[in-house]
Amino acid sequence: MTRETLHDNIENLALRLIKLADDNCWNTISSNLTFIISDFNEFGSDPFKIRQVRNKVNKSKKPQSLKTAIEVLIQEYDDLCDINLYIFKALKEETIIEIQYYRRSDMDPDYLPIKDYSTIYHAKIAHPKYRLEGKKFDVNWESGGWRHLWNSVVYEYRYRKIMRGFKRN
Repeated sequence: MTRETLHDNIENLALRLIKLADDNCWNTISSNLTFIISDFNEFGSDPFKIRQVRNKVNKSKKPQSLKTAIEVLIQEYDDLCDINLYIFKALKEETIIEIQYYRRSDMDPDYLPIKDYSTIYHAKIAHPKYRLEGKKFDVNWESGGWRHLWNSVVYEYRYRKIMRGFKRN
């Protein structure tokens, strides 16, 4: 994968991400795509707070076209190690896709051999802890809201009830 094919790679990956969301989420995913760009390191290193910080930071970003996002990525291309696409927000009239990248220069010295490989591309959808196998879920769950809160409370109640049953046996 080269700098010249970056646009096509991201565009194809975005289409695969939309297909993945259609298969796993009950939301209607708009084909009107806009993009935000994130450096993985801008969210801090606390694994328990990354999702909250990521949401807060990304809400302040203005979505842009794929062409504009690619121009930013091309400037960083030589230092890009890994590019991940996530659906940040699926609305009726647009779908905002986050392009999150990892820099080679930010990698731990133990991973130096990886620096010689070409950039890796991924399309990902995070699953909520209460997701049931084979059941579709809200793609916007990471943004919070009443539905997510309710599903989390129900999950915690059922989980604790099950765990109490195991302790008695």
